Amino acid sequence: MNVPAKLNNEYRNRYLDDIAPATNAGRIIKFTKEGSFVTADDGTPISDEDTYVALCDETQISWIKFKGIGEAPDRVSGLLYDGFVLPSRESLGDLDHAQWEQGLDGKPADPWQHQIAIVLQKCESGELFTFTTSSNTGRRAVGNLLRIYDRLRDKDEVPLVKLKVSGFEHRDKRVGWVKVPAFMVVGRAPRISAPRSVPATGDLPGDVIPL
Repeated sequence: MNVPAKLNNEYRNRYLDDIAPATNAGRIIKFTKEGSFVTADDGTPISDEDTYVALCDETQISWIKFKGIGEAPDRVSGLLYDGFVLPSRESLGDLDHAQWEQGLDGKPADPWQHQIAIVLQKCESGELFTFTTSSNTGRRAVGNLLRIYDRLRDKDEVPLVKLKVSGFEHRDKRVGWVKVPAFMVVGRAPRISAPRSVPATGDLPGDVIPL
């Protein structure tokens, strides 16, 4: 049976979501506890010299509740620049700390994690990646990048970035220097541009965004 193109697009999206559910574009990039960017599937380090188009308008924010091994997590998520408003943590339930499982620090760990995911397109190859993070420092790094993107939206432009490692001296001297993720803005590009666009240094800051 043939249907109008619009209905076919809607059906195709539902069909693909059913047979191959996906919440991220391309391969996943994470920032390790050791302080480096790697691809999550094989642990390969990401070069800090590669340049990426930051597709900031595709940023997804989520609450994620992980369950047992083999069980799909509960997810409340949507696109930050598409009108989605993240609900409060209290509205999700699971508020009794006595029912929480023990975390790595020996304390009860909140089963719901606040995650942010930003899509990156490698300029050299056009390959898509998604950087995901649930840490305070990771979310702050993405947030600082999005503040720069907000200044470019009226021009329909997006930042070009390199993935760098920044850090700070922890107030507990026993901890020492703490490595954190950072996005170095090296230029800007039209949102609809090809991934091989030449960076335009323009008036954007060239230093690592402060965390």
